[in-house]
Amino acid sequence: MSMVGRVRVDLSELGELAARAAQLPTPAARFDALRAVFGECGERANAYYCPENAARHLVRAVVHDFRTSRMQVQLDSVMN
Repeated sequence: MSMVGRVRVDLSELGELAARAAQLPTPAARFDALRAVFGECGERANAYYCPENAARHLVRAVVHDFRTSRMQVQLDSVMN
């Protein structure tokens, strides 16, 4: 797999994990799930040429996906 393909797969899979973490019912559960996703970011970053930059990029994407999903959960709860 090319490096660009690997980045796309990693971003997609980690984003899905972050979105699922955002939908958990309690803050503690969300924290634990998100911490596991961050750990996975670190593991996957080791496959890249510059792991520090890769980890930074992956974590930023995960945070963005988590926040987006969490805001949608909160909006849905307000609207219902």
